[in-house]
Amino acid sequence: MKTVKLTICNEADVLDDMRVFSSIVRVAFNRYQDGLGEKDVRSYCNSMFDYNSWFIQSAIKEAAALYKMNGEKRILFGGKNNLYQYLKGLIDKTTFKYRRMFPVGIQGEKLRRGNRLFVFDLDNQRLTYKPSKERHVEIRFLPMKKNIAEELAKVQELAEHNKITVSVKMSDKYVWLTYDESLIHDARYKALQFKRVLGIDMNPNYIGLSVIEFNKNDEFKVLHKKVFDLCKLTISSGKASTESTSKYLTNKLKHETIAIAHEISKLVDVWKCKTVAIEDLSIKPKDLNKGKRLNRLCNNKWERRLFVNKFKMLANLHKFNLIEVNPAYSSIVGNFVYGNENTPDMVAASIEIARRAYKKFNKGWFYPRFNIQFRDEQWKQTLGTVENWKALFSKIKETGLKYRFLLRDYVQNAVFSKNYIQKCYSIYTFA
Repeated sequence: MKTVKLTICNEADVLDDMRVFSSIVRVAFNRYQDGLGEKDVRSYCNSMFDYNSWFIQSAIKEAAALYKMNGEKRILFGGKNNLYQYLKGLIDKTTFKYRRMFPVGIQGEKLRRGNRLFVFDLDNQRLTYKPSKERHVEIRFLPMKKNIAEELAKVQELAEHNKITVSVKMSDKYVWLTYDESLIHDARYKALQFKRVLGIDMNPNYIGLSVIEFNKNDEFKVLHKKVFDLCKLTISSGKASTESTSKYLTNKLKHETIAIAHEISKLVDVWKCKTVAIEDLSIKPKDLNKGKRLNRLCNNKWERRLFVNKFKMLANLHKFNLIEVNPAYSSIVGNFVYGNENTPDMVAASIEIARRAYKKFNKGWFYPRFNIQFRDEQWKQTLGTVENWKALFSKIKETGLKYRFLLRDYVQNAVFSKNYIQKCYSIYTFA
């Protein structure tokens, strides 16, 4: 087990909790010394204290540990020096009582996201103490060392999936987190293959992905193709009529975006991909000159940063490589080279993103070989003479040609589809 001590930087109103916790510990300890068993001690404390049951149970466990250590030996809570200073007038009564208090120590619980009374947000250096439905206490920490911050991010990820127990001790100045360090190493994906790359193409309504595998000649084949359709949430968010409905849809979209990140992470393990490729996007809010709805969708509703940050955390936890590649012309290249009735637009782009990541820093690897011959005769006549991908993009933009294999036109070709009513998104898998 490992314990990490964190310094609280805000005013946490927990002194009353410390007083109650200390009282329960002292009462339970004395009852143990009177010869009562754990069941009788629990019943006695529950009758005396009107407080959260798990809070009381944790205090009783603290008393049981003290009794196991000291047995029938009487102990002076707060220590002899504390009593001596008080009797000599060196400290006042308030300080004397404060030193006698125990930190609130809440046992962890794996099936309650690590701990029943705490909600962890360790990425943002905070947690929330929830002793009741009405009372929530936010606790913020001072900045942590990088290695501690990375490890606690892994702890939070495991806690969110009910895979680790996190016990918390809390005073008004410090928080101590205790967890099993070995579980972090056990979370790593095993036997990942360097020749396999999972590519992800992100846009506000869809997340397309593909898994490709390279051979010794640097040629690849596509092993898996999938699309996550978020249109129910993104389109509904734009039409929300009331503030409460809009807030619900926004929170639901964030929740499902994180859930999809976890689903894709599982595919990394299923297909044993050592590398995941995503777009290196840095998009600033702007007017796209195509109406307010599209502006709202791209500038406000798109949870791109949330998805990328969550995936970075998953890559750090499970030890696969996450590579961000320049997405320039990836949609054009993807649709022209790989797009067809079984490979819609976002999947085709994800294949190109995965290909670029395989040898990201190799000169001459960024673009595939340009060859207009892969298009039919009508396209050749319309496009005329183009010699590279940039010229092709300019020509298509000038002529207004439609080059994308849109999902709605070929969704019937999916070999598997699943519509999640409660999750509010759909999944399509193509052959």
